[in-house]
Amino acid sequence: MLAQMIPITERALGNHEERRATRSRAVRRVVPGALFASVALVGLLVRRGSDPNESIASVPGQDGSKRLLKMLGSPFEGMWRTCAVGGGTCHCVGTLVFSDMIGDPVREINSHGDMMCTAEALGAPEGLGPRVCWCQDGVPWGDEVRKGLASLIKQGLTPRVEIASDEGQEPDCSVESDGLWYGCVTMSRRWDTTVVPQVMARAAPAEEQLDMALRKLDACRRLAPQSSMRILGVRSSSGADAVEMPVKAANVCSMVYRPDEGAMWTAKINPLHCAAVPGTCTTTPCECRRPTDHKLELHTPEGRECWACAEPGKEYQFRVNALAEQMAGTSVSWWPPSGINCPPILWMFMDWRAVAGGCPVIFGYMCMLFVCLMIRKAEEATGGLIPWTRVAPLFGPALKRGEVWRFISYTFVHLQFMDLFHNLLTLLDALDVEGTPAIVLGDGSNLKCGVGAKQNFMCYPSIGLGSAHTLGVALLSAAIGGMCSTWIGFKGVFTGASSLGFGLSGAIVALYALYAGAELDQTTSVQRSFQDWVWLRLIFVAFHIAMEWIRGVSQRDAAGLFSHTAAFASGFGYVLYFLPPMGDGSLLPSDRPYVVPCAYDSSEGLVVGGGGPQCVRLFSQLYEYPVPTVQHNAMLLFIAIVGFTILNIVVLQRGTDSKEAALLAGMEVSAVCVRKPAGPQGARPPSWRSSNLEGKDIILWCDVMEVSNLLAPAAGSNFKPFVEVRLTDYDHKRAPESLAAPPAASTKTRAVEGAVKLDFRECLFLPTKFNKATFVQIVLLDASESTSGVIVGAASMPLHQALRFNKKDYNEQTLKFSVVGDGARVGAGRASVHVVFRSLDNEDVPRLRRRVEKELDDRRYQLRFHEHELDALTTVQEAGGIQGLPDINA
Repeated sequence: MLAQMIPITERALGNHEERRATRSRAVRRVVPGALFASVALVGLLVRRGSDPNESIASVPGQDGSKRLLKMLGSPFEGMWRTCAVGGGTCHCVGTLVFSDMIGDPVREINSHGDMMCTAEALGAPEGLGPRVCWCQDGVPWGDEVRKGLASLIKQGLTPRVEIASDEGQEPDCSVESDGLWYGCVTMSRRWDTTVVPQVMARAAPAEEQLDMALRKLDACRRLAPQSSMRILGVRSSSGADAVEMPVKAANVCSMVYRPDEGAMWTAKINPLHCAAVPGTCTTTPCECRRPTDHKLELHTPEGRECWACAEPGKEYQFRVNALAEQMAGTSVSWWPPSGINCPPILWMFMDWRAVAGGCPVIFGYMCMLFVCLMIRKAEEATGGLIPWTRVAPLFGPALKRGEVWRFISYTFVHLQFMDLFHNLLTLLDALDVEGTPAIVLGDGSNLKCGVGAKQNFMCYPSIGLGSAHTLGVALLSAAIGGMCSTWIGFKGVFTGASSLGFGLSGAIVALYALYAGAELDQTTSVQRSFQDWVWLRLIFVAFHIAMEWIRGVSQRDAAGLFSHTAAFASGFGYVLYFLPPMGDGSLLPSDRPYVVPCAYDSSEGLVVGGGGPQCVRLFSQLYEYPVPTVQHNAMLLFIAIVGFTILNIVVLQRGTDSKEAALLAGMEVSAVCVRKPAGPQGARPPSWRSSNLEGKDIILWCDVMEVSNLLAPAAGSNFKPFVEVRLTDYDHKRAPESLAAPPAASTKTRAVEGAVKLDFRECLFLPTKFNKATFVQIVLLDASESTSGVIVGAASMPLHQALRFNKKDYNEQTLKFSVVGDGARVGAGRASVHVVFRSLDNEDVPRLRRRVEKELDDRRYQLRFHEHELDALTTVQEAGGIQGLPDINA
């Protein structure tokens, strides 16, 4: 039997190598055009050689139209066929060779489905010229065989392939079948197509050993297509090349192929655990080591299915790594393409899901700000049914009633979307204070340093505070900013999330100051210097702060400027006092690497004390401060701000009535924790339902600009219109007779000559007491027949709606008149009035008077200057000093 087996093996090896050499010589003789013609011809013959009506094994998950060649009886058994030209998709189950146009192979792998015919996908070296993928069809070995072979390789065993002789009917792994099995002695080819003996195969990586074993199975099956095969796991590599080996000499024995049953694995498989490290995955079907982990289905860069196990909540790390590998080398481009061009303000537009997962606090804040704006709009639509404006803004007198929640809630109040938009941009630019989300970029790398199979040299460092400390910074900076704003404008109403944004900016500056001062570039896990990047990020923040100072000075917003500065300082102080962990461990080796031993100056130079106190350094080693001193000073700052706020509320503002109210865009702002007197029936209404603004003295300031779309007066008719602004308790549309009743307050413009468009531009002031039931009536009258005038048109709106101001503290309206009496003759039904409403408190009147007087003085000075200039020119002209000067008095 030994004499019979050796010639068979040698003849098989000779035929196998001869076919390879013949194919290579034949391909070298043809030109590329002939090669493409042969590709089409072979493809046609292959399709004819396979019977589409027969059931043929296919790769699980592939379409039924993609069939394999029949393994038995085909005239093309063992032949190489072209399956794709470079850049295409090769469908191959068996051995796939990636070669150049003249047939020189550069990569050889085992394939069990669709593969991209590119150097990147197959892991081959880049080369010039077109490439071709060849396929030698084999057996779809399936997951069980792969798991069995992987288990052998993991145990350090060498897979020995044996072929059954024709003398046995049902050979198996029993001792009685030892004489029926003979080793399949073939040379092994590595991925780079180099031929190595079996003894050297174990030097290859485990995944490459598995691939070599599968290709060897295909080669041995082609030698004896009608014979069964088995695998022996042996310790000695030399034993794998022996002609015969008893089953007792092997550690593992398994049947791997029967002609009538196909691929199989009969031996017990040791548990194969999936990869559990981000950036890696197991190509062989596996199980999780821990039952609590989640098994993920991923893909390798070559498109192969692989698996990994992740802890609950950390699945995104593996999926990000897998996507980075899959996108590596592809032409997919995202905007922006590299990390240095991805400032935090753009992260939301790149992958909002990753931002929501990586920065949940800031993302949640932005969502809440938008929801609160919708609540504000609903309050306007319902006429104040939802008391949001009353309870949320920061209002000094309400603090005297213990409503301390306003130090936080005022950040969620925005009157217009543009106000919210500006603050959202500030929050987007501060995302890195919480952390860096794992966003996959266009080149397959990751935005976050230390994450992803492919590292991005331009990655963004994750040195944020984390969610818990980011929430702490947000709450503290909002409260400190609100407290400081009440020092300057106790009776003012403060809204908006600007203080929140400045507090986060202060935390960013503190983080990067600590990073630069401790020179942490030398301790990161990424081979990249972030020093220049840190300074660039600080310049961005400084620019933001400088623009705010310019805005505050130009608008004379002392309260806003002071509160924003205090919020910035509080965010900076929070980091120095609490010393939160820097980053999530993906970049820096420890939680607080910025805390370093203090350095001391002595007569011998700079000495670093190993057992001395701990210090922090800001921006450089020159600014080094002991940790206890920094924390003590930060705590003193916080205590001083809180203490002076309490002093201001309790002592300095003791004369301020806690029941005072203010108008904010037509809605009341006042304390809700006020005990109201019982009604006639003894019932006490809820404090938030009762108004503190009712009966408050205000002055309605109404600018009547123009009336348009009137009819031109008929020939011979007189029309001298004027406008009267009234305050009444009735809506003229529901009660037309109210136009004849005397109003609670009224004032009017001058009378002008009738025309299609009447230009008034007059300011009218109406002192009144605020009442939600009050209506503002704009009445158009004709003074041509009587001095008091005859009403020809009227328009009205509720007083609280007229006082819904925008950011510039006014409400500009265009109201349409309704016809009254004989108004149709002048077209009052289609006319409209343009008015601007404002509101004044009694203490605002002296300031407004001084401002108007100053403007009048300035205009008088300009008028006198121009009069003197005109007199001088007239004198020169009369003296004949300027020839040809036109007559000034003409």
